[in-house]
Amino acid sequence: MIQLEHLHVEEFRGLRSLDLDLKAHSFVVYGPNGSGKSGVVDAIDFALTGSVARLTGAGTAGLTIQKHGPHVHRRDDPGAAVVTLTVRDVATGETTRATRSVKNHGTLVLDPDTPELRAALDEALNHPELTLSRRELIKFIVAQPGDRAAEVQALLKLDRVEGNRKILKSALSKATTDDKVAVGERVTAEQAFQQHLGLTTLLSEEVLREINHRRTTLGLEPLTELTIDTDMLEGAGERPRSATFNADGAKRDLAALTAALADLGDLDAARASLDAALGAIAAEPDVLDQIRHRGLLTAGLAGIENATCPLCEKEWESEADLRTHIERRLATTQHAELLKTTVQTAADAYARHLRLLRGLIETTKPAAAHVGDAELSHALDEWISAMRAVEQLCSNFELTTATPDDVLRPVSVASATTADHLRELRGALAAIPDESREDAARSFLDVAKDRWTRVRLARAKAGKTGQVRDVASTIYTTYCDAADGALSALYASVEDDFSHYYRFVNSDDEGSFRAELIPAAGSLDLKVDFYKLGLFPPVAYHSEGHQDGMGICLYLALVKQLLGEKFTFAVLDDVVMSVDAHHRRRFAELLQSEFPDVQFIITTHDEVWARQMRSAGLVTSATMARFSAWSVDVGPTVGTGDFWTAIETDLSAGDVAAAAAKLRRALEASAADITESLGGAVAYRSDGAYDLSAFLDAAKGRHAKLLAMGASSAQAWKNDTQKHQVELLKTRRAAVIPEHDGEVWLLNKLVHNNDWANATEADLRPVIEAAREFLRLFQCENPGCDSWLSVSWNKGNEESLRCACGTFSLNLLKK
Repeated sequence: MIQLEHLHVEEFRGLRSLDLDLKAHSFVVYGPNGSGKSGVVDAIDFALTGSVARLTGAGTAGLTIQKHGPHVHRRDDPGAAVVTLTVRDVATGETTRATRSVKNHGTLVLDPDTPELRAALDEALNHPELTLSRRELIKFIVAQPGDRAAEVQALLKLDRVEGNRKILKSALSKATTDDKVAVGERVTAEQAFQQHLGLTTLLSEEVLREINHRRTTLGLEPLTELTIDTDMLEGAGERPRSATFNADGAKRDLAALTAALADLGDLDAARASLDAALGAIAAEPDVLDQIRHRGLLTAGLAGIENATCPLCEKEWESEADLRTHIERRLATTQHAELLKTTVQTAADAYARHLRLLRGLIETTKPAAAHVGDAELSHALDEWISAMRAVEQLCSNFELTTATPDDVLRPVSVASATTADHLRELRGALAAIPDESREDAARSFLDVAKDRWTRVRLARAKAGKTGQVRDVASTIYTTYCDAADGALSALYASVEDDFSHYYRFVNSDDEGSFRAELIPAAGSLDLKVDFYKLGLFPPVAYHSEGHQDGMGICLYLALVKQLLGEKFTFAVLDDVVMSVDAHHRRRFAELLQSEFPDVQFIITTHDEVWARQMRSAGLVTSATMARFSAWSVDVGPTVGTGDFWTAIETDLSAGDVAAAAAKLRRALEASAADITESLGGAVAYRSDGAYDLSAFLDAAKGRHAKLLAMGASSAQAWKNDTQKHQVELLKTRRAAVIPEHDGEVWLLNKLVHNNDWANATEADLRPVIEAAREFLRLFQCENPGCDSWLSVSWNKGNEESLRCACGTFSLNLLKK
């Protein structure tokens, strides 16, 4: 995996020309809304993937990277829009410049280009989830269970789990339908065989009796058993047959068909019952919706665990009230379920009668082909096909109700032409001369052999389709159980991290927080603790700010689960919009403490949070960029580096007043952060208009108290090293603070009093140096840390004064 060293952008989105030195370290881009911050996110996204997530998805119809990737002034010149991202392969330490242009956005050019670097970039390209905005994070929290499962599984690269589940479910449905059709064909084949033998059952002894009677006529040994491999003409040799079909059997087949056509009472009654059932469905348009809802309600009733509805996540007064409500809803669908059962039963009965009639028609086809009219065979084929189509529609409730006119199309009555041809066939069969006993016996056995073969094949096919159905059912059930079990174990791990991160951020009021991720077939339910009062959906009681916080925590837990040690960078675009200032600071501390090796590229419109990230040690002054004053012609005004550099730039230009204004603003921001880090007290103002002196006094007073606590702790523990450390700090403080107090007065004059507009660099220089030394009192001396010293608390007591990296640490606890 990679980390980002440098970003160079030309004519891309809202950026005309931009260079950011990311230093493979966490970096914050801050500034007001509309200042171009998201352009940085888009540029990184484009460099890695060749696309921009903001230009895809819902509501982006008509947007393309080719047309809308370049700056609007260069919209007809996609070759001018170029992003170069210098990246470092974390595994090898090697760096490369990765360049894309909008004109050839599918091509990533590396310099240098090695297989190892290419592999590292490809791995990052396969993880677009590392670039995320608030609208994407919040999906994990407020989504419906089915949508949440899809989002989470896509993030964890588990989207194939649900895809496979659907494929297996579809396979099971098809196997069930195929088995139903095969069983019907088996019944038809058995009926034709039974009809040829003139039997009412297919008991082995009765079948053998009829077969052996003809074999005896032919002088053949009787068969002793009827098996799947039985050859009814065994021993008959290759003697020529007097006919290609058995005339007596053909007469019986035609007689059976004629009798069935003459008495269609049972079939017509079955069709009438189906017509009535479909009519009842049609008379109540909402019945089909109720039938669909009934399945959901049944699953919901089984899934009730508390007073939260598992279907809509609504919170009820009690579990009993919820259960009563769903049971009442189920009761209202009972009528619809009865109608569904009635339709299914009637459709099955009608299909069964059609299948029996179709079987009689099929057994008549050989005679029709042998002695019938030339058109009869074709007419019988069309008649059989029409019946098969209706049988297929009757095999599925959805098909039956979707096409009632086709289902009820009259297909059981022969057309007048077909009826005439059948009468002619009956005459033709009657005119055939009687066969000799030997020929009749042989032709009988020949037809019997053919029909027994059909029975064997139909039984074999039905056996296989039954096995396939059973295997498909077992596979589907096993897969669902295994997938849900594996996902449960995975989600349990995610639960632990998610809960830990959220507790870290909200330790002040939700230190006992816990969460549950509950997977089921195709869904993922999320319930969270609310002040030990129970587990509820996040939107039930938690504020929007807390939901935002949960989104970040769950995202971090999921990506940690997905990537482990390969989680080396993430781009987060304004992800804490609704989180209050105190908890934003805790988020910065969470990222710094739990993910010290991860590079976070963060954009925010909140300057306070940007400073808090620096105070927490997540970023340094060198890895911060302030965007402002965006215009369509120029893009954003970008300020990078620390404020000392900006001050020196103003002084070099001879603008002392501007340098003084920047110093005062920096002192105000820094003094506020220092006061918060130290736990200093400032008199509350409802308008929030705290002046610089209020923060300076609070910081100085708190600092003195903390040093005194450090001295007392060193005395109690007989820690001579810390005792010496405190003495040095006090000595330094005694020299710095009076000097600062003596010089800072000039700032107000330079900023507010025109009489001082002509002050020189020499006038301001002592103020700058005094301010620099003053701020260093509260800052880690490690250049790689650069964080403010902050108080660490333990159960409401000051435990230590330390920096983010641990270079500075002062124990405050006594024995």
